[in-house]
Amino acid sequence: RKAILGKKIESGILEVLRGAKIPVSTRDIALKIGRAWHSVQGHCLRLQIDEKIIGYRISNLNVWEIKK
Repeated sequence: RKAILGKKIESGILEVLRGAKIPVSTRDIALKIGRAWHSVQGHCLRLQIDEKIIGYRISNLNVWEIKK
């Protein structure tokens, strides 16, 4: 059950990032897919480890974009 939800969250994250022209903050992704910030952050880190997205900090924000 948990793995299915995780895949759903990760596909939502990828969908948001594919549609974005600029890097998107964890908070904005969370608001767009209706999930908790902490959950989105964890899945973004997992996607970064899998080399599907790139993440970095701009001042105090974590931002993400699709790896090209």
